[in-house]
Formats: sequence, structure tokens, C-alpha cells
Amino acid sequence: MKTYLITGATAGIGEACARRCLEQGDRVIVMCRSLAKAQAKFGPELESGRVVALEYDFSDNSQLFDFCRRELKDYTIERMIHSAGFSLTQKFTSTDHELMLKLYETHVFSLMELVRALLRLRKPEQELSIVTLSSVSASYAIPQVAAYSMTKASMEYYVSMINKVINVAPQKRLPLTAEQMAQIDAIADPKEREHALFLARAHAGLLLRINAYGPSSVKTDIFDYDFIEEQGKMLPFVPIEVVVDGVLSLLENQYISGQSIVINNDIAS
Repeated sequence: MKTYLITGATAGIGEACARRCLEQGDRVIVMCRSLAKAQAKFGPELESGRVVALEYDFSDNSQLFDFCRRELKDYTIERMIHSAGFSLTQKFTSTDHELMLKLYETHVFSLMELVRALLRLRKPEQELSIVTLSSVSASYAIPQVAAYSMTKASMEYYVSMINKVINVAPQKRLPLTAEQMAQIDAIADPKEREHALFLARAHAGLLLRINAYGPSSVKTDIFDYDFIEEQGKMLPFVPIEVVVDGVLSLLENQYISGQSIVINNDIAS
């Protein structure tokens, strides 16, 4: 059983990911703006302890680092899905400072503070894999979603840069299992044993991983359907189950980090 931290888990992709994790037998820590909504969505799981709900509004992250260090210190979080966010379809020139700041706070600054806190909380040999939800629009120049797209592009840049920081040292590899060590120790010849140990460590996956997953349009309750339908040929719909599969698979891939995986027109059409 793994422990997942999922933001935006009371709606859309975040909720779909949370429910899949629960089906797998994992525990989910939900970070959301409304405990009442979490109770409505996950009442039985909250009572059983399989879901833990924490209330935080990602439109202001000035206290998020301290909040996480306080509220998450008793949990060993191995996976995080950052799905919190909101869409915005309007002229770029109509997006004022306050709204632009809210977009960056919700999508980018929250991710930065969450990662900073989880890196501080994790134990030295604890595996941590993070996937943040980006968007195919981060790679397209679409004026109607320009402000939203800018924050997603910034998110992808952050993923690339923080990966260079967390995986710069060779010791940031997954530790060898007891079974692997037993097989290596059983090799009689010292040189062959040393060579086998070297190869095993060289092939070990990354202990810390962070990636972005950018699906094309997904029908959820937070999007402007009329706008998406108008852009249908440019941004084809992707079933939410496909996105959940992609996010969870990316979380478990031990060799990929610092990447932005995008479901674009060629794949989805």
C-alpha cells in the first residue's frame, strides 16, 4: 500500500486519480479547498481512514510550506499528483494582475511549495515520485487560453529545472533490494561480484522523480465546454480514464524524470 498526496482530488482528473488509487488499495491524502466537499465525495473512506482530507486554498501559498511540514509530518508520502487548478478562457489582454497572480499561485507556486516541503519531510532512502498536471495548450499559441497556458508552460519549466537539482548526485538512485544483494553476495569470484554490484547500481532507477503530464482536452466539470467544442479539431478530447492511466504509469516509471509528457493531436486523433 502506497500513500498518495493528491491536490484537486474532489473534482475532475484529481478525483478520478484518487478513486483509482483507492481501488488499488492505497491511501490518499486529499488537499482541497473545502472539507465539506471532501466529505461529500469520500465520506466512507474518510471514516475508515483510507482518505485523509486537508483544507488549503492554493490561491495563496505563503503559508503552504509550513502547513505541509506540520500536517504531513506523520505520513510517508511516496507519490504526489498535483491536479489542483482552474481553467480560464478569455482574451489575454483582459487578464488583469490579480487574476494572473491567482493562476500562477494555484498552478505553479503551489507546486513549488509542495515539492519543497516533501523534499524536506522525506527520509534519506524514501522513494518519491511526483506528477503534475500540465496541458497540451502549454505548447500551443492559443490566444483564448494564453494566461492559463503560460502557467502550465512555467510548470513544465520548473519540472525540468528542479529535476536537475534533485538528481544531480549519483546516490539519488533506488537502493538495491534484499533479493538483489543476496544474488550478488552469492557470486564467489570477488571481481565478478564487484562487477555485478556496479551493474546493479548503474541500472537502478531514480529515487526522486518529477514529471509533468499534459493531456489534450478532457471533459470534466471545470472546463468551458463551448470553447473546447469550438477548438475540437485543434484540441481533441481524451477520455479521462486514459489520462488516469498515463499519470499513474508515469508515477511508477523509475527511469523518467524532468520530462513533460504531452498527449497531442497526433496521439489523440
